Amino acid sequence: MKKYILIFALVFLSSCQNNLLTSIAKTDIDIVTEIHVINAKSYIEDLIIKLYKINPVYLSKNAKFDSVSQVIIDIFKETNIKNVDKSGQENINLILKGFDKSFNGDRIYYICKGLYGMINASYNYKDKFYLTDPKLDPQKLMNTAINIETLVWRLSNSKNNNKLLIKTNNIDNDKINLSFERLFGKLINNQENMARIVSSQQGRMIQKAAKGIVSSIFLPIGF
Repeated sequence: MKKYILIFALVFLSSCQNNLLTSIAKTDIDIVTEIHVINAKSYIEDLIIKLYKINPVYLSKNAKFDSVSQVIIDIFKETNIKNVDKSGQENINLILKGFDKSFNGDRIYYICKGLYGMINASYNYKDKFYLTDPKLDPQKLMNTAINIETLVWRLSNSKNNNKLLIKTNNIDNDKINLSFERLFGKLINNQENMARIVSSQQGRMIQKAAKGIVSSIFLPIGF
């Protein structure tokens, strides 16, 4: 009996030691970064759900998945770093496919998969951060915010036969639903805030287009 108690005590102490070492190996900015990653994923998940709710026809056009939860699981599945497109062009191509007027599939899936891919790349495809990790690039974080603004512009202006390819805000009982604007705003602010935090820590300058100037071109978020 004493033998088993001793083994249990050793395992427990080892576990505590590992947790302590993990905590010590994190800086304040590592913890803040993890919070921003969690926020970004939460906002994108809400976005996916809202987009399918107001555009239900696209889920029926998805040849791989028949439920929103399956789409979310696929988009958020762990990325194999070995297979990542280091140029960042693959994520742009996914989004552009969703806006292609000749495409007759699930636009929401491709747009959101490309969007999350960009944001994931800006955090070096990680959701846990430690003292010894390579530093994040604040310009990549800011560029994702710029890309989200570009995405919002495209959603509002991409039409086929004078109809929006994907509906976002709608009017219900003479009231305009601005939930998408608020959600995209949170996502943009999340990335901009993280970019400024990292930039301040590293003493690096970051560039952002003047307010009100939105490009129709997506910036590649490489790795």
